[in-house]
Order: sequence, then C-alpha cells, then structure tokens
Amino acid sequence: MTQPSLPALATRAVHGGAEPDRPTGARVTPIFQTNGFVFEDQEHGADIFAMRRQGFSYSRGSNPTVAALERRIASLEGGTAAVALASGQSAWLVALLTLCATGDEYVGSSQVFGGSLGLMKRLDKRLNVKCAFAEPTPDRIEAAITPRTRAIVIEAIVNPTGEVVDLDGIAEVAKAHKLPLVVDSTLASPALLRPIEHGADVVIHSASKFLVGNGTSIGGLIVDAGTFPWQNDERFPLVAGPWEDYENIVPADRFPKNAFATASRLLGLRELGPGMQATTAFFILTGIETLPLRMRRHCENAEAVASFLSTHAAVASVSYPGVPSHPNHNLARRYCPDGLGSIFMITLKSAEKAKQVLARVNLFSHLVNLGETRSLIAHPASTTHRSLSPSERASFGITDATLRLSIGIEDAPDLIADLAQALD
Repeated sequence: MTQPSLPALATRAVHGGAEPDRPTGARVTPIFQTNGFVFEDQEHGADIFAMRRQGFSYSRGSNPTVAALERRIASLEGGTAAVALASGQSAWLVALLTLCATGDEYVGSSQVFGGSLGLMKRLDKRLNVKCAFAEPTPDRIEAAITPRTRAIVIEAIVNPTGEVVDLDGIAEVAKAHKLPLVVDSTLASPALLRPIEHGADVVIHSASKFLVGNGTSIGGLIVDAGTFPWQNDERFPLVAGPWEDYENIVPADRFPKNAFATASRLLGLRELGPGMQATTAFFILTGIETLPLRMRRHCENAEAVASFLSTHAAVASVSYPGVPSHPNHNLARRYCPDGLGSIFMITLKSAEKAKQVLARVNLFSHLVNLGETRSLIAHPASTTHRSLSPSERASFGITDATLRLSIGIEDAPDLIADLAQALD
C-alpha cells in the first residue's frame, strides 16, 4: 500500500496536531483550563507519573491544549516532538541547561537577540556554563570548539540585522564534532525556513512573534528533530543517563526519537516549572493557522519598504538582505527562497533623525515586540541591546542612529508614506 504523502505546510498549519474533540465534537481545540486531571485509579496515576503510559496529570507538565500546539509545531518543523514553555527565554534556558552542566561549554553565535546574549552571559557568571562566542560562520564556529563543548547554538535569521546564516555549513561542523546543533528560528518561522532540513538537531522559537502573530501572547517552543545519537553519550547525562526519581528511566533509551524533548520536559516543566498556559497555547494554535498567508504578506511588504528606504537621502544603510546589494543577499535567497522575513535595521544619518522618526510615525507602533500583524519600530541601542557594550553593539551595526523595523501586513504604500513623512 502506498504511503500517503505529508500534507503541505499550509494544510498542516491548520490541521496539524489538532483533531476534533472526541467527547464534545468541538472542531476548534478547546481550552482545557484546569490544573489537574482525574485518574481512573491508583495504577493509572502511578503509570503516568512513572512515564509507563501517556496521559495528563498536572498542567505544569502537560495539558491537552498545550499538547496540541506541541504536535503542530513539531509537524511544521519536521520534528518528532516539542515542548511548550512560558517564553522564548524559557526555551533558551531549558535547552541550554538540558545540554550543559556546571563547567561545560557551548559555542554560541555572537549575533543573536540581546536578551539571549544576556542570558548566555548570566549562565556563565552564575552557573559556570560558559559560552564561547563566535561569528555565525562555519570556520569561526569550528575554531571556537574545545573538548568541553557540548553544543552549537545559533539564530537562523539574526535579530535584529535580518541576516541569514549558513546552516548547512554550520551543521557539517556540528556533525564532524558530534555536537548537537541548536537553532533559534523565531524570525524565519517554519513558513520560510525549517532548520531540521539543514541539519539542526533542536529548534527553538519565541512563539510570541510570528507564530501567534498578533501580539497577544508570550510563549516559547523547543522542537526535537529526533536525529541526534544521544544513546550512551556521557556528555549529556540528562538525556542519556538515568533519572533516579523516575525509576531510572533513560530518555535516550526509552524514547530514542524524542529523547531531548523528554529530558527538556522533565527538567524544564516538572522541575523548573516555566510551563505554558492553556489559553496561551490556544491563541498560538489559532495564530499558526494563518502563518503561511501572513508570512507571504510580511515578506512582500518588507521588500517594498526596504527598497524605498535604501534610496532615501536620510538613510545611511539598510540591513535587509532582500536588497540586491546586501552582502548576505545570495546566501539568504538560497535558504529562504519564499521570503526573507520582515525584521531589519536602518541606520539614519544622525541620532537626532532617528529620534525624530520615532516621534513622528503614525502607523508604526513604537514597541519592542516583533512579528505582529501591525508594523513596529524600536531603538535597539536604548532598549533591546542596551545591556551590550558599545563594541558589541557595533558588531551588529547598531548605533544611536539605528532603528529596528518589524514590517506588518498593512498595505505597503501606507507604510512607505508613513515613513516618508517621518523622515522629511
């Protein structure tokens, strides 16, 4: 019998992970707003807690609404399982702590979101989990690897520059050194780029951005590719070693296709506790249904706005790789043929001009979220990247005259007109 082909991404965005609710017939995934779940008997409860059978016990660890979201994002990314958390920062924290213990190291891209950079530095100072920062190129990443390295951690599309990294090249380095590759794909979303197809072992999302799409919810996601050979690897005791308080189960042995997701759930949700609320999962599930349509519009608008800004007399530079003259253009097009996202920076010819634009825009909202249906604008040097040193900000191309844009799905001519009057 011929195996049915996997439905297209737009179809999975609507149907993935969520079937009609059997008891009620509800077609939309219900919000299971409950802390606990009733067991059939003592044995049923014991089996769930010992992970001998699937089921729900307490919503901090799992919840039917949240589980539907986890199945959907795993389907879209081509993974085997996912874990939903309270925020993108929580996803980063849990992923890193699942991989690294005190004294361990990992190679991290020096070109990531400012909040992620802050977390990486804090883990070094507080827990002695050290990050060897490197530019996100295969040769620089490889040069930073040491015998204590436990993972490589990068962003697929860099926040806030919008540049796309060479995933295939970095994945080759990771495989050569037998290291898991962790990729934050927040700014791409699975509509534009699926890192697992390029060798990633773990994918992270801040679901607060393009996935929910409307600025209503904070959430994070970890997706397990199910590809890394964790078994018997003593470098990763939480994945390949026994959990004494769970009858000595070894995630890599009991759940070989989703070992990392299992270990992340045990550490992150059952022990640390930053679980996602059911209502949040419902909003994100609903948002994902229109993700492919929205991303197409986001990208079209971003290209139009970036093209306008690249020729404006008040603009010194535009970081959008969709501009043909951008040095990252060819690499970005190779990885993201359907669009390059809608997040990029512009640097004006003076800090005063940047301040003027922030004060004068009408359609653009001055706030620090990304990936909303509405267009957003922010000043990275004084907000998202203010904790970085001047030299670190300079490595991103951030100055006091730099603005970060998140282009929404409004009509592009209206957005261009708003920026034009703000720049004049």
